[in-house]
Amino acid sequence: MHVDADLCGGSIVVTGHHGAEAELSLRADSAAGIRQWFHFRVRGARGRHVELTIHDAGEAMHPDAFHGYRALASYDLERWFRVPTHFDGRRLVLQHRPEHDTVHYSYFAAYPLDRLAALLSVVDRSPRARVLPIGASVEGRPIHLIVLGEEHPGKRRLWITGRQHPGETMGSWFVEGALVRLLAEDDLVTDTLLHEAVVYVVPIVNPDGSTRGNFRTNAAGRDLNREWQAPSRELSPEVASVRSAMEQAGVDLFLDVHGDEHADAAFAIGCAGNPGYSERLYELERRFTRSLARRDGGFSSELDYGADDPGKGDLRIGNNWVGERFDCLSMTIEMPFKEGPSGFGPDRAAELGRSSLEAVLESLGALR
Repeated sequence: MHVDADLCGGSIVVTGHHGAEAELSLRADSAAGIRQWFHFRVRGARGRHVELTIHDAGEAMHPDAFHGYRALASYDLERWFRVPTHFDGRRLVLQHRPEHDTVHYSYFAAYPLDRLAALLSVVDRSPRARVLPIGASVEGRPIHLIVLGEEHPGKRRLWITGRQHPGETMGSWFVEGALVRLLAEDDLVTDTLLHEAVVYVVPIVNPDGSTRGNFRTNAAGRDLNREWQAPSRELSPEVASVRSAMEQAGVDLFLDVHGDEHADAAFAIGCAGNPGYSERLYELERRFTRSLARRDGGFSSELDYGADDPGKGDLRIGNNWVGERFDCLSMTIEMPFKEGPSGFGPDRAAELGRSSLEAVLESLGALR
């Protein structure tokens, strides 16, 4: 049996193995001491009972999040399933009997950049969309902006961003689900949406961290979702590029898509606490979350982190900064790493992306 993380987004340290058992440890982000994400490959274990022990899981960024959690596995990086997983407070143990010679294991379903490249190729061939480079990451990887719909005066400007935190791969599955539906030419929801609005999508804000297998940070060790108030062209050019594009186009609605380690359902966070927060924004948030909850049984309109004190909203955070700057509906969508009652996984994340467009359309007339 051979274990390695020589993959796009791969992350694990092999400390030893014997037969079908392997001792592993979490690898820290490339420029920060954060450990939580794992994605690795096992080869040569077909038909054998494999036991994979991450012996330092108790030292992760969110160790208690491993309670009640089951890891994801895939033979082809397309179809993912949960495997028996046990956490004793120190060690996270994955047990599985692979049916094929090669199997991948991930904290959540991996989403490598070649999958994004294939998606961008489909988008670029559509008459509904175009792909624009709006900047580059710390290591020079392109930041892609997908524009759907014709830009005319008076149309609403709707933004979706994914993977500020590279280990929150559910964001990419959500974005893919939304994009595939937006490209469909026989869908009344998206036909209406693109007639009334322009949709701007940044599918992966943090390509360096996504390639390196980081959990939270970019190649400079920055948490991009704490860079929005004053992004650095040297250390957080990814956010600076997205902000600049937003200033040029305008924003009427912003969905920033993330993952939550502890929750067992998806939920949304608004801008309560921002200095400019108003009753109008509260009603917009309530309309959107209730609409999405009606459409998706795995989304809760009740869960949140609790509002910041009035006027104390952290404007370093993407949805807070955008909401304050553009006085618009601006929300962070959080999705679970855990499967929860709805059996959450990449397919469900993509489904939530599709459903979110219906909630966006229902909110459209009230945005301004």
